[in-house]
Amino acid sequence: MAVAMSLRRKIITQAVFYTIYVLVAFLFVFPLVYLGVASLKNDTQIVADMSSIKAFIPYGELSFNNYISIMNKMDFFRFFRNSTVVTVINVVFGTVINAMIGYALGLLRFKGRGFLISLCIALAIIPTEAVIISRFLVTNQLKMLNSYAGLAVPTIATPMYIFLFYSHFKGMPRELLEAAVVDGDNYASIFWRIMLPLSKPICATVAIMAFIRTWGDLLWPTLVTRDERFRTLPQALRALSTDVYIFWGEIFAFGTLMVIPVLIVFLLFQKQFIQSLAMSGIKG
Repeated sequence: MAVAMSLRRKIITQAVFYTIYVLVAFLFVFPLVYLGVASLKNDTQIVADMSSIKAFIPYGELSFNNYISIMNKMDFFRFFRNSTVVTVINVVFGTVINAMIGYALGLLRFKGRGFLISLCIALAIIPTEAVIISRFLVTNQLKMLNSYAGLAVPTIATPMYIFLFYSHFKGMPRELLEAAVVDGDNYASIFWRIMLPLSKPICATVAIMAFIRTWGDLLWPTLVTRDERFRTLPQALRALSTDVYIFWGEIFAFGTLMVIPVLIVFLLFQKQFIQSLAMSGIKG
């Protein structure tokens, strides 16, 4: 009897927790459902359904007219290419360079190391808006405005990513480094052959974070671009909302096209991302 009561209590507890998990999941999924459904409706229907549950229901005159209108109104693929190029530069070079700095701070011993770690932590808590004007002035002096270099290079080295790599490498067994040094490897060879392959989860996390930050960034591209040649997707999306009229259907369609690459990247690397969160103790 006691065993049956205990089993029943366990089943009820699990059912309650799974119900909570499903409700929380819906809170994150509903905005994506709303985005996709609204992108198939016309502006009149979107505004009428905006304050009701109908906003999540695909009904009425559904079509891909909003997507077609976007393609006819602007050079979407140019903006997509610009965002892709800048994001790839940030993800690839940002992951490698920040990993190098984190490796040096976490495993190597040199004069001034403690000061650099403290400086990195201090810079990580400073808002981007506080230093963005100084960054812009430097970029202007280097003649990198209105270029892929100006969009990507100034944002590659990020204190938060350096700190994540530092925390990761600091927790790795120092015996690996010492054994490789005894075998005759130099520090660069140790990084590429041993440390970086062992850091795939944290690399995946930083890559995903860099991807999301760069893909959706509006402030920095607005400062450093001067014409449509190098404008990115967030800037193009902003152009769909004017003082005269807000093109709701096109905005939702554009937003759907922007979200799809982010979802694909996360689905491909979600295992490494979750594993890194568990290992590094990131909260929130």
